[in-house]
Amino acid sequence: MLLNLPLALLDLETTGGNPVRDRITEVGLCLWHDDGSEWYWESLVNPYTAIPEFIRQITGISQGMVADAPGFEDLSAELFRYLEDSVLVAHNARFDSAFLRRAFEACGFRYRPRVLCTLRLARRLYPDWPSHSLDNICRQIGYRRDVSHRAMADVVAMKAFLEYAIEDCGKAAVEAAARQQWQLPSLPVHLSRADIDRIPDEPGVYRFYGESDGLLYVGKSTKLRSRVLSHFNGDHSSAKEMKLAQLVRSIDWETTAGELGALLRENEQIKQLGPVFNRRQRRQRSLWYFRLEPVEGYLQPDLSEQALEGGWRVSDTVYGLYKTRKQARDALLKLATEHRLCQRRLGLEKGRGACFGYQLKRCAGACVGEESHTTYNLRLQEALARKRLLPWPYGEPVVAIEERGEQRDFHLIDYWAYLGTVNFAEQVVPIFTEKARRFDWDSYKLLIRYLPATRVLPLSSFGRLSDEFA
Repeated sequence: MLLNLPLALLDLETTGGNPVRDRITEVGLCLWHDDGSEWYWESLVNPYTAIPEFIRQITGISQGMVADAPGFEDLSAELFRYLEDSVLVAHNARFDSAFLRRAFEACGFRYRPRVLCTLRLARRLYPDWPSHSLDNICRQIGYRRDVSHRAMADVVAMKAFLEYAIEDCGKAAVEAAARQQWQLPSLPVHLSRADIDRIPDEPGVYRFYGESDGLLYVGKSTKLRSRVLSHFNGDHSSAKEMKLAQLVRSIDWETTAGELGALLRENEQIKQLGPVFNRRQRRQRSLWYFRLEPVEGYLQPDLSEQALEGGWRVSDTVYGLYKTRKQARDALLKLATEHRLCQRRLGLEKGRGACFGYQLKRCAGACVGEESHTTYNLRLQEALARKRLLPWPYGEPVVAIEERGEQRDFHLIDYWAYLGTVNFAEQVVPIFTEKARRFDWDSYKLLIRYLPATRVLPLSSFGRLSDEFA
């Protein structure tokens, strides 16, 4: 017996690979007790959803086979009783444990088992094998099976591998490899601890790559190694996190002198490189904003679109910014609701006379003259104050400087447009003359937050600072 602990060797078949969207169709289980005895249990499971044709071809489980099977909720109490005091053993355990956790939680059970992954175990014990899929493991150990991708068949194959490894490597070596999984974060099978140990715990940007060096994800942190490990420590209730962990094949990184540099570099790389799993900071060709124009004495937001290439030097007061016209109008509607502003005076409603909001007592009466233009205009400006695009507080382009140990970063900024980062003072002026300007909303938000607490020098001072930065 392994580890002197009860083991629950388990395999699931499912309708797909997403634990949030897809459902379990079959469970196979072998309870391998610490006295060496074994007990087997299996059941088809009705997913109450369609089984895709390609899944049916892989597993052989059809819609008709599960039509009269119990749902997971009907099996959950019994299965939880079998599993709750055992180590969960599965091949590519991230997959099975993520499905089990979500399925149990939907039935009111909190399932957080100690997990042993036979895929990771095989990779550690037999690093020279060409593949560590369950099918290839069976070929390597000479175990013949007539059926694969069925729950019980895979459970029996896992047990055959464990018995082979104990006989071939010795029980102590297998147990040491198994216990090591519990001492370290559950790394994706294609990454080694050495890959992670090379990452410094310093500020910077990291990148996850998949097959053929395709860029999956760009992230940043003030402690790179710790942040990278955090991707692999979770229970993967998020389908996105689970899929990312399954796809990652390699990692690279770059350090920065501080947090501002990490944030700016992350934002820049997401927009330039378009990684698959970063969706929130995609590059915008244009943004929508408001200017206030007087109409019959009342200030009314005038909605305009601004192209971002070539930079953007705003000479008067503008409010926003928004990625789409609809977002801008929705923001105005929310403002009207929160501050009892007139939707007609905001340009959201056409016509004359009382607006619809006035009839519902949601407008203070600017539309019918009950609220003076002086009072209304003041309230509108106060409501919009937090959305105002701040004027550039410097008279010229600037360089923000961050230092950490021997690393020094010069962040080049021209009217909120981030032009890049260099490490030597003599590189500053050439970059300013060569780099195209482009206003970026996300960079702007970072800069208004961090620049006040960062050392900032005007561009004109460079060329006279060679002694200080030599």
